[in-house]
Amino acid sequence: MDPLLKIDEGYSEDARSQDDPDSPMRLDAMSEGSFPQSWSLSAGIPPQILALSEAERSDFVYTIMRTLRTSSIADIVDRLRPVLHIDPVAVLPPEITSQIFSYLTPSTLLEASRASRAWRERALDSRLWRLKFRSEGWGLNMDAIHQFEQEHKRVRKLLSRRADAHGEQNRQKKRRAGGHHPTGASSPPPPSSLTPPQDLRTWNKQHGEVEADEEKTLKREDSGNNEEMYDVEASGNFIRPYPAGVQTPSNPAVGTKREPDANTILPGTNPQCDAEVLTRIDDRQSLVRYDGSGNPQLNYTYVYKQKRKLEENWESGSYQSFQLPHRDHPEEAHRECVYTIQYSGKYLVSGSRDKTLRKWDLDTQRLIGKPLVGHNASVLCLQFDHSHGEDMIASGSSDTDVILWQFSTGKILRKIPRAHDESVLNLRFDSRFLVTCSKDKTIKIWNRQELRPGDADYPVKGVRGGGTCPAFILNLQEMASGVDLDRVLTPEEKTPVPPYSTIMTLESHNAAVNAIHIYEDQLVSASGDRHVHLWDIHTGVRTSVCRGHTKGIACVQYDGKRIVSGSSDNTIRIFDPVSQAEVACLKGHTKLVRTIQSAFSDLPGKREQLEAEAIEIDGKFHEARRAGKVPPPSLRGRERNAGSNDPKAIMAYGAKLPPGGGGSRWGRIVSGSYDETIIIWKKLADGRWAKAHVLRQEEALRAAGGPLLSQSDLNNQAHQQALASARNYAPLPPPTNTDNHGDGQQNGENEAQTQYRAFAAHLNQI
Repeated sequence: MDPLLKIDEGYSEDARSQDDPDSPMRLDAMSEGSFPQSWSLSAGIPPQILALSEAERSDFVYTIMRTLRTSSIADIVDRLRPVLHIDPVAVLPPEITSQIFSYLTPSTLLEASRASRAWRERALDSRLWRLKFRSEGWGLNMDAIHQFEQEHKRVRKLLSRRADAHGEQNRQKKRRAGGHHPTGASSPPPPSSLTPPQDLRTWNKQHGEVEADEEKTLKREDSGNNEEMYDVEASGNFIRPYPAGVQTPSNPAVGTKREPDANTILPGTNPQCDAEVLTRIDDRQSLVRYDGSGNPQLNYTYVYKQKRKLEENWESGSYQSFQLPHRDHPEEAHRECVYTIQYSGKYLVSGSRDKTLRKWDLDTQRLIGKPLVGHNASVLCLQFDHSHGEDMIASGSSDTDVILWQFSTGKILRKIPRAHDESVLNLRFDSRFLVTCSKDKTIKIWNRQELRPGDADYPVKGVRGGGTCPAFILNLQEMASGVDLDRVLTPEEKTPVPPYSTIMTLESHNAAVNAIHIYEDQLVSASGDRHVHLWDIHTGVRTSVCRGHTKGIACVQYDGKRIVSGSSDNTIRIFDPVSQAEVACLKGHTKLVRTIQSAFSDLPGKREQLEAEAIEIDGKFHEARRAGKVPPPSLRGRERNAGSNDPKAIMAYGAKLPPGGGGSRWGRIVSGSYDETIIIWKKLADGRWAKAHVLRQEEALRAAGGPLLSQSDLNNQAHQQALASARNYAPLPPPTNTDNHGDGQQNGENEAQTQYRAFAAHLNQI
């Protein structure tokens, strides 16, 4: 080998292993710290012994050691211990051990953390558990995480500042009293149990992520989950470590936002308030870790643990039933049936046939404020976002109107009269668009912000097969590419499109459009015509049509990779929008499937991995068909595939998704039906979707304490109980006055007569 190439220690053509007596790795390990530096490994050893094989030398050494005293043997063992037992955590850089630990399972990591303090610090590293969290296919709400860390950091600074001020006041008091006082003030350090060792702090400074340096507009990490299924909300008690009703930096009581100072009401001005804040923070310490600079960061080890507990509750069917409103306040209930609900965090909003919307606090099970009154007919659909940036509820009704409400106050922000020609059946909004669909077979897209020609969200008009745009939307396709719009357009054409204008109408369904869903720049719709359509939200071009349901479709959901729909044919179906193939059909309900929620918990990676899995299963199918294991299509049964990858069960090939739609073991679908059941579906080992739990309406109602009764029902119930009590009442017959046996008998006759009169009066009252 060229001597010059030996400079590269990361490359070797030497085939010898560590077991080789002449291995450089073995020689280096034995020569360092094991024997005096003046010795060489062969010094003083006769050549004839070195000429023996390793097995022979081992026997020779063993024979020699048998002649030594036990203390001498123990001394030799101690000198060999560094060679026999090498702690990789102690000798390897944190980057290397973290990479090694990333291949361990969570249970193995926890076992490894028990080896020593150094192993525990390395095995419980928050970044490592964040990787484990994502490798399970669980999504991360980065907005909530960033806000949590910033809020915790801000509260920590405020408390530290207040502690410094309080310490200075105590020192001044001691000076005035002539007492001894320490010089300088120091803020309380982070808990020692949460402070990483010095080597990890150095590594954190060099390699740790700085969340504060990210842009304010943060996105959820790509996990394949639908945003409606996230467990961590961007607001609520999870990220707001303040007592209820206290003015906070992110939610001032009045006026505009401002940075807090030492005089803010939060720290120090009220001892009870301080105790509540400190209690809140102490309760959350397991959620927080500190980096090398002492900045708080989310403790992903704890988050992983809590998520696993949540998944175990899903698996075991552990839940608690309750109903709205609280049983002590039946007067807060809707007057008629509820058609639509949505919940987020601690809030739930419901819409009813009684023409009202109601906001509920799930912690107290009480109505928030007064019912929202504004519609003239049944409220059929709604969506709300209670975050500070949105603070809005949108609702659609049988009166064809769409109303936008302020979530916090219940005031009407905007009313869109006659948004459609018939009932508004569903609506969805994001930061850019409001999309509505109707019984009139149309879908309408409304802008939420002012739009000018050339804006990213300005409709693309004039595309073949695209949506219908109003006259005030310009056809920029007719203009030359790269033209300066400011020079070409007239002042009238430059006029911005006002918010909540109809900028596009989509018309291709042949029946009522019952459900829609927005995912980034795509829109999916489901109709009574049994079809699911996928659209480009900017051009209005229909990019895919999925067929398979045998009756009208009532609900739909789309996560960018697969479409899930529920129908009045009592089934749930999963479609691949690229190939338009049905990859799963779930049968379990006996009536219309009215609502679905799904989360496939895709593992980190791109669509190509799902496609590769689908191709592999297709190959097994074709191989089984050539071997005669799969009957011809004409002889195969009509039972739909519930997601099994068994070649005999596959109904379609060439899809870009594997049977069942793909996803991790934590994938889940929750469906609700007119059969008064909720089914929780899970994936089995072979990919099939199966019922994990069936929740029945009557059982849930009974567990929640039974149905609520209105005041009139309560009065009627009391009346019936009184009547039953009266019928079971057996008074004495009317007394007679034929005989008189003294005062005692006369008194008895009077008592019986009084009892009889009371009974007769009671019956008359009933």
